[in-house]
Amino acid sequence: MVTPPLPCAAERIAAPPRVATQPPQAAWRTLVTLAKPRLAAISVLTTVVAYATARPGARPLEALLLLAGTTAAAAGALSLNQWMERAADARMRRTRARPLPAGEVSPDTALRFSLTLSLAGVAVLATGVNLTTALLAAATIAIYGLIYTPLKRRTHWATEIGAVSGALPALMGNAAAGDLGAAPGVALFIMLWLWQMPHFFALGWRHRTDYRAAGFPLLPAIDATGARTGAWSAAYAAALLGASLVPCLFGWLGPIHAFCAAIAGALFLHRAWRFARHGEERDAAATRLFAASLLYLPVMMLGLVIDRLGPW
Repeated sequence: MVTPPLPCAAERIAAPPRVATQPPQAAWRTLVTLAKPRLAAISVLTTVVAYATARPGARPLEALLLLAGTTAAAAGALSLNQWMERAADARMRRTRARPLPAGEVSPDTALRFSLTLSLAGVAVLATGVNLTTALLAAATIAIYGLIYTPLKRRTHWATEIGAVSGALPALMGNAAAGDLGAAPGVALFIMLWLWQMPHFFALGWRHRTDYRAAGFPLLPAIDATGARTGAWSAAYAAALLGASLVPCLFGWLGPIHAFCAAIAGALFLHRAWRFARHGEERDAAATRLFAASLLYLPVMMLGLVIDRLGPW
């Protein structure tokens, strides 16, 4: 009897994973994982903060519909990203355990899940909130899933383009409140766009080997020494500190926000500067910068909320 040869490594990677049969409860947990709930929560939190600060006051039904629509739209965009990048995810150590490369859900199911959530989110926002908010949600999905995701294979500038989709929820909150130009939401949009650069560069540098393996020419993957990645991180962190404080000088944002943004922004800039300066210890500096980025966002948002909703 002749034993058939084992498939080579390339064939094992290229072959589609078998989809395991799961009980209903486990299947739902898999779909929730597909939607990247932690990242989706940032979009939802951003929208709610901008909404609450643009038009303070109790509007429970509108707020609930905004929350539901934003959650569905964010989950749809993020699951669409995983569907589009399933082959690349299988080649990266950090992502190979995700539901699609691990064979926990089929590509067809993932695509239907993504499109259903995306359409449902936009529909809820259009009918329950207003058309402008729905259009901004649709733009967020399109930029993240249809522009940023394909561009990741072509240019390192994809990060800056994709960051627009991460910042748009701030304008969604403004639009839902009926004031697209409300100062807190506009400032939040600018700050979120700037914040995402050092945040991603730190994460990308830590996982640069994975990005190279997947064929993503993003800045941390093509920067052999990390000097450019560090320099751009510091530049964006410095711009973020300035952008967070300039509105306070004109009275558009209050002193509590100024205090929180100054403290958190200075720490963030310090960590970015250390990342730029520490060549041989850049990995450790990237880890500290990433941790500082996670601290910055809630502190800055808390300052905005206290300023606008406080009893004074």
